[in-house]
Amino acid sequence: MLSNFLIRNVLLCLFFLSGLGLIQIYSASFLFAIETYGDGLYFFKKQLFFSLIAWILFFILVFIPWKYNRYLGMFLWFLSIFLLVLTLFPQTSVSAGGARRWVVFPFSFRFQPSELLKVTTPFILVWFLVLKEQWSSQKIFFWFIPLFMISFPFLILILQPDFGSIILLISLILALLFALGVPWFYFITSFSIILGSLIYFITSETYRMSRIEAFLDPWEDPSGKGFQVIQSLLGVHSGSLWGMGFGKGQNKLFFLPEAHTDFTLSVFAEETGFIGLSILFSVYAFLIYLGWKISLKAYDFYEKLIAFCLIFIFALSVFIHCAVNLALLPTKGLALPFLSYGGSSLVCVFLLFAWLISIEKNNPSV
Repeated sequence: MLSNFLIRNVLLCLFFLSGLGLIQIYSASFLFAIETYGDGLYFFKKQLFFSLIAWILFFILVFIPWKYNRYLGMFLWFLSIFLLVLTLFPQTSVSAGGARRWVVFPFSFRFQPSELLKVTTPFILVWFLVLKEQWSSQKIFFWFIPLFMISFPFLILILQPDFGSIILLISLILALLFALGVPWFYFITSFSIILGSLIYFITSETYRMSRIEAFLDPWEDPSGKGFQVIQSLLGVHSGSLWGMGFGKGQNKLFFLPEAHTDFTLSVFAEETGFIGLSILFSVYAFLIYLGWKISLKAYDFYEKLIAFCLIFIFALSVFIHCAVNLALLPTKGLALPFLSYGGSSLVCVFLLFAWLISIEKNNPSV
């Protein structure tokens, strides 16, 4: 089964990116970890632990038949909602950077439920859309059930707040409606309502408007709201063609905030240069292509939509992080899959690709 071309190449990409991610996190976080925790390997060891957990879960899910994985995905969506609710209570969550997004478990273990929500939402969303013919025969009251279930997580994400996850999930819904060929009137109407809501939420908070202003003209306030954008661009520029080499970058020396998380691409670009970025982007693009092929080859309509949504989430996460680091989008804290520090993100990305491989294995032609 695992000798299939698509599956084999997905595995090769995952091995490459997970290994590169560990190297990158070690390089980007070493000095910060010494200064903060007195242990230069602090973040590296934690990421290595989560990497092992992620690989174990990945191979378990790969060898579970798809008919069970689809129900597991739905169950994990409900679990993510439960964990999201826990983030609203100080007793069960922790606040960082002005947001309360992490659930705290015993032994100081933290988990970010929004990461699990992103990769499990396709299971619920597609299930409702596939059953739309059955729902359409019911009274209008029954439509409130799926609408409420899909909308409820957004209310919690607003309260956290986690605007980046909101944008990603909304983009997923619009992409799925577009892929399904929803009439343009309904699509444009939905898009207009969502766009208006996003503009309201952006303009209602000063810090969000500051990010927009910094994006439009970071040099207006280079030591203030434009600092992150400028430092990120300087890091990319300093990399030139070949880069300075792993561990030799200067921008991570407390010049670039969140160097091992939100701006890890800038550090990577400084140390590996244009050549390194080209290789990284090529691997990401190839992995996205493989996911797209799995979607096209999927056995039935339900599986096609699930695979499409999963690879769309991955592709959009990569795009947003890279665009932010290259000053093509306003600053937003979204992890770069595999290369950003964060156990929740890493484990959930592995779940995503485990489900894609499970879909491919379910294809009778494999």
